[in-house]
Amino acid sequence: MHDAPSIPPPLAVDLDGTLVADDVSVKTILHLLRKNPFSIVPAVVWYLTGGRARLKHEIALRVPLDPGTLRYHSGVMDFLREERSRGRTLILATASDQIYADLIAAHVGLFDHAMGSDGKISLSSHRKRDALLARFGKYSYMGNSSADLEVWRGAEEAIAVATPEAVLKKLKTFKTPARIFS
Repeated sequence: MHDAPSIPPPLAVDLDGTLVADDVSVKTILHLLRKNPFSIVPAVVWYLTGGRARLKHEIALRVPLDPGTLRYHSGVMDFLREERSRGRTLILATASDQIYADLIAAHVGLFDHAMGSDGKISLSSHRKRDALLARFGKYSYMGNSSADLEVWRGAEEAIAVATPEAVLKKLKTFKTPARIFS
């Protein structure tokens, strides 16, 4: 009798710089300012009264995003398709607003779950790690920046995408990446 192949823990994938080469927050705030330069005033108020999470949420309410215009990393997309075909649970876990997380996850069509900032909490660093641990227990994480170091710290497996050498060096002090996408 053969044991069934074990399914690895869910794979959480960061958005900006990992799944896509773009920074959704920068792209959408620039769109808002191009559309109406005076929107800088309420944007500053949103940030000062609610931080990044509120700023991102208010922008998401006002700036439509076409996920088809984002620049997806083809190697990452191929890897995610392969993992999905093996039965692995995939999670889009981003500090971008939940509105954008849901849009992008639906567009990509590979994710079982989408987790994003909610207007009150910016889902980054230790907050993303804690949310993933609370919801899934064990998880693997694919990221690219210094903000991802705390998320990798809680992960069973680290996967690095277009990660600066200084961040990789720090990551390697506590977790050896299972895979590195350049």
